[in-house]
Amino acid sequence: MKRILVVTAALSVLMLAGQARSQATQEKIYRARDRVYPALVHIQPVVKDYNTGELKKQAVIGSGVIFHPDGYVVTNYHVAGKAARIICTLWDKEQVQAEYVGGDPPTDIAVIKLDLSNHPDGIPVAEFGNSDSVQVGEQVLAMGSPLSLSRSVSSGVVSTKDRYFSSDVRLPSGERTGRYNLWIQTDAAINPGNSGGPLVDLDGRVIGINSRATLFANNIGFAIPINIVKRVTEAIIADGKVHRSWIGVHCQALQELEDYFGSDRNRGVLVSSIDPGSPAEESFIKAGDIILSVDGEPVSARFLEELPVFYNNIASRPSGSEITLTVLRDEEEYTFTVTTRELGDLQGEDFEVSDWGFTVKGITRQMKIDNQLRDSLGVFVTGVKRVSSADVGGLRSGDVITQINKVPVQDLGDFITRYGELSEQTGKILLTTRRGGAIRLVVLNLDKNEEDTLEG
Repeated sequence: MKRILVVTAALSVLMLAGQARSQATQEKIYRARDRVYPALVHIQPVVKDYNTGELKKQAVIGSGVIFHPDGYVVTNYHVAGKAARIICTLWDKEQVQAEYVGGDPPTDIAVIKLDLSNHPDGIPVAEFGNSDSVQVGEQVLAMGSPLSLSRSVSSGVVSTKDRYFSSDVRLPSGERTGRYNLWIQTDAAINPGNSGGPLVDLDGRVIGINSRATLFANNIGFAIPINIVKRVTEAIIADGKVHRSWIGVHCQALQELEDYFGSDRNRGVLVSSIDPGSPAEESFIKAGDIILSVDGEPVSARFLEELPVFYNNIASRPSGSEITLTVLRDEEEYTFTVTTRELGDLQGEDFEVSDWGFTVKGITRQMKIDNQLRDSLGVFVTGVKRVSSADVGGLRSGDVITQINKVPVQDLGDFITRYGELSEQTGKILLTTRRGGAIRLVVLNLDKNEEDTLEG
C-alpha cells in the first residue's frame, strides 16, 4: 500500500512539473506574439497582369511586418512587386496607403513604405533576430493573413534550416528565385495570404519572412532566413534594388559525380552549363569544369545547400571586377581570369499595346537565355487579346517583334515611340516577328478587324 502511495505521489509531482513547463511555454508564446503582433501588417495590393494581352488589375492579399520606425515594411516581391496601388491595415485596424520602395525577385523580398501622416507618435516595430542561430526542432510562430483571414498565428517547429530550391523555380509573378539563399522549412501552417508575414521565435524576434506555401503536401511551409532579409532590405532602402555581379555559370552538387571527375571530397564546384555570350564563355570556362578556387580562396559545393554560398561569392563583387578562377579539367589545373558584369533585371518592363490588342515587354539577358533567343533586339510578346487585330492576324505569345512597317525596333523604348506615332492610324500595320527560327510577317488590319498572316 505504501509503495502505491509513493508511486502515485511521484506521478502527481511529474504531472505538476509537466503542467508547469507547458504553462511556461504558453506564456513564452504569448509574450512572443505580443512583441510582434502590433507590427504585423495586412497588405492588399492591386497588381498589374499583362498575360492576357491587355492590362488587368486585380486585388490580392498578403502580409508584411514593420521593421523600421520610418514606416518601412518587408514583404514578398510576389506580393508587392507588381502593385499599382497598395493598401495596408495596421494593428489599430486603420487602413493606410503604402508606396513601393523596391524589390529583389531572386530572394522574393520587397520593401514598401507606409503613409504615417496619421501616426505622429510613431508605430510598433518588430525586432529582427539571427537566423544563423536557429535550431532544428525549435518552436516558432507564423503570423500573417492566410486566405485573407487577417492577424492569424500558427505554431510549429523548424523542420530544417537549410532547404535548397533550384533557381528554375519561379515566383507567382513569373521571376526566377532561390539561387542566392536557402530556406527555413517549418510545419507551422503557412497558406496563401501568409506570404510576406514574419516567422517568429519564442523570444519574439523575427527569424524569417514567410514565402512559400506548398499545395502538394501538408505541414510544409518555407521562410526566407532573416539574415538574408537584412542584407536585401538594407540595399533596397539605400538604392531601390540589390546589385549583383554575374559571370554566367550554372553549377550542380558534386557529390554524385566525384568518382567520375576524380575530385577530392569537399573540394570544388562543378560547372553544369554556361550562358551563351557570358563572361565565363568568353574566358573559355566549360561545362564539366570543376572550380577549385576563386581569387585563391578554396570553394566547395559537394551538396546542393552549398551552392548559394558560391553564387553569392560571385554576386557580391562589384560589376567589372576581375576574378581568378582555378579550374580542374581532365585532371589538369588551369587558371582563368573572368570579368564580372552587372546581373541586371531578370524580367523586362511590361507595356500594353491597347489599340492593337496585345502586350509586350523589353527583352533582358535572362529572357534571351530562357527563351533561347538569338539576341535581345525587339520586344517580347507576353499576351494577345482574344478576337483583337493581333489575334486575328496571327500574333502569338512568345513572338519577338523586330520591325513595325519595316522600321527596326531595337528595344522597348523604340517600340513605344513607334507605337505612339501610329496608335491613331487606321488601315494596316505590318509587324515583322520571329517565332523560333522563322521570320513571320503579321498584318494588323485596324479597319476590318481581320488580318492576313504572311510567312517568309
